[in-house]
Amino acid sequence: MTIRRISRGFALAAALAVSSAIAAPPTTPHAGVEPATAPAGTDPEVLRALRLSVAQHLAAAGLDGALEGYSLSPALLQLRRYVDPGQKRTKFVCVVGLSVQNRERQVVAEIRGSAAAHGASQLDALDAAAHSAVLPVAHTLAQLKTRSHGKRWAQR
Repeated sequence: MTIRRISRGFALAAALAVSSAIAAPPTTPHAGVEPATAPAGTDPEVLRALRLSVAQHLAAAGLDGALEGYSLSPALLQLRRYVDPGQKRTKFVCVVGLSVQNRERQVVAEIRGSAAAHGASQLDALDAAAHSAVLPVAHTLAQLKTRSHGKRWAQR
């Protein structure tokens, strides 16, 4: 997916979403999405934007209520800015990880998403990587629920 297809209105919407996330109290639940983690020195605004982006993509996919017994912990694994030789435009590369945790806070699955954004902002790359990470969540949850039902059946 190229960022060129995303309208300029999206950048404005992302900026507004980030500003509303900053204004929200830190205890506001985001559909089972834990606060994001990242390497030391990462801007707190980027962490809030990642958490909000994951929650919004879950809601858009109709998965915000499907987490029953699970939570997602987003992590910013990589967010780098590149300028290719001979080019003037910047490119942001972003890799996001989602840890799926059960009620006992055990990590039961890991999902990664990535994106490269040419001539766009780091928040655009972050949002695209979050979207990429959220895409397999439904399949992962279905597999986890099937596996947990199988364990219960086997224990009887």
